[in-house]
Amino acid sequence: MRLGARIAGRYRLVHGPARGGTSEVWLAEDTELHRQVVLKRALTDGRTAAFGRVRAEARALAAFNHPNVVTLYDVVPVRKRGRVTPWLVMEYVPGGSLAKWRPVEPPVAARIGAQIAGALEALHAAGIVHCDVKPGNIVVTEDRTAKLADFGAAFRTEGAAMRPGGVAHTPAYAAPEVPLGRPEPASDVYSLGATLHALISGAPPRRGAGLAAETAPLHDLLASMLQDDPAARPTPEDVRRRLDEAAGTARVELPDYAAPTLGAPDTAPDEARADRSLVRGTLNFVSAHRGLSALGALVLAAAVVLALVLAPSPGKDRPAASSTTPAARIGDQRSTDPCALTAPAALGRFGEPRLDAHYGNFNRCDVLVSRGGHEDYVDVEVEIDTASAPEATGPVTYVQGVGIVQEPAEHDSCARTLLLPAPDQGTSVYITAGQDGGTAPLCAVADTAAASAAAVLHRGPIARRSPPLPANSLAQRDACLMLDARALDAVPGIDAEDPDVGFGRWRCEWHSTTRDVQVKLRFDQGGPLDARDGRPTRLNGHPAFVQPDGDGGEERSCLVLIVHRTYPGPHGDDIAEVVHLVVQGQLTMRRLCSMGTDLAGTAAGALPHDA
Repeated sequence: MRLGARIAGRYRLVHGPARGGTSEVWLAEDTELHRQVVLKRALTDGRTAAFGRVRAEARALAAFNHPNVVTLYDVVPVRKRGRVTPWLVMEYVPGGSLAKWRPVEPPVAARIGAQIAGALEALHAAGIVHCDVKPGNIVVTEDRTAKLADFGAAFRTEGAAMRPGGVAHTPAYAAPEVPLGRPEPASDVYSLGATLHALISGAPPRRGAGLAAETAPLHDLLASMLQDDPAARPTPEDVRRRLDEAAGTARVELPDYAAPTLGAPDTAPDEARADRSLVRGTLNFVSAHRGLSALGALVLAAAVVLALVLAPSPGKDRPAASSTTPAARIGDQRSTDPCALTAPAALGRFGEPRLDAHYGNFNRCDVLVSRGGHEDYVDVEVEIDTASAPEATGPVTYVQGVGIVQEPAEHDSCARTLLLPAPDQGTSVYITAGQDGGTAPLCAVADTAAASAAAVLHRGPIARRSPPLPANSLAQRDACLMLDARALDAVPGIDAEDPDVGFGRWRCEWHSTTRDVQVKLRFDQGGPLDARDGRPTRLNGHPAFVQPDGDGGEERSCLVLIVHRTYPGPHGDDIAEVVHLVVQGQLTMRRLCSMGTDLAGTAAGALPHDA
């Protein structure tokens, strides 16, 4: 789908999409009622029965009307190539998700919680358990009304049986019975308690660690809501009453900083306005190099309703925004130098830094920090990508208008995500400090690199590449044009005209709407390839290597690497530019590699032979 397209002849797409898992979300104009709505394409297997199930659920939710629940208006079918895809039509909510809010005082959290408890009362009375109450699924309108959104994990209690493998949920906020497939109304009470804890302290409670000291005014109530035994938890009605008392005269004030957003006005002038931006709420875009856990993928794929929000207009309680349009930090993506966001000298206190601009895709730059031994070094990756940041999994700090998400540390890496302000809110910077088997203070390294990048972004536009990338480089090509519609027709259910496009158009992905199959094509740089990189072959005159399960993910895949050119690197070693093609999904390995090799042959045919 493209901006300006009309869905069901009525809804004109004006901003987006925000993508994640098996769904995408757009801001649209209802041309009949002249109002803004949110459209979400819920991808099914294309069968009539599957669409009927989605429509039945949508009708049930559309008939549910509550001031503290985002309204689902309708679901409309769109037929294409004999398949039916349902589009959900939802209320467009002014305000913002709580996912990026800084901690609030207990009375303010209580005021928000009382409103959501009221929504839960009504939902439970209708036989619906939300199953995924959390800050990212709560939005606040400009008139300070909190609304519950995202019913993708919703569970009907009438005649329900245990679901093997559990239901879609967010682990940090889920009651103990939810992962076991036994959600009940009390499960939402638990999740609301965890949400209130996060709103006050900045993080959900950790099992066995007790409640944060900041929650003291609500300690008794939260302790009862977070009981492991569902029968010991209070009812939503009791929670609402007690939260109302605790809130007193507290008012919910919208934060004075901008929430991370998606969508720059880069299309026709009448398709975007300067004060309009889409907030990516619960959709997590995860770059190919960062990986996605199976549980995270489950939660992501299960979302059916996403609340998109509009930044509040200036009013008497909020200062008017400046009429001066802020300068873009990124500018032309292909000439932006990601190495300009690095500061090797600042990393000098951790070891001997060396810049490496010839590893990974062209939107990435590395600083290798040697700590003495031959293998004792830290690799600091700085990558720019065109995706709003995922819902924060750690604290968020704001440095001169740049939000920095402190991702949870792992044993061999520590990551930070920089959320760029307008007008670059459709772009994020990912910084990862990694080390194999060492003892370096990885989070201190990542914090230093993130602070340096934030300082560069605060100063204004990022420096351009100097000299520009050569004309015969893969960087001058478009990844989405490497595969044509005829080649992609061999993959069941893939729409060649609807790819997921990465930064600089150096990455392109196509997802099937009928099967769990996807094709990913991106450009890569690194050392020369040999037989260790896969089974050697030649495709349209180019050296290539085929590697079953070579993508490193949890799904079955086949990786094909096509060598475009090799050239001398700045440190005396050779550098290879490579087309990196992956076919991934629920097919046999033989079919995946057969399909991958055929597609790679088409991509190789799009490359010149004299590079």
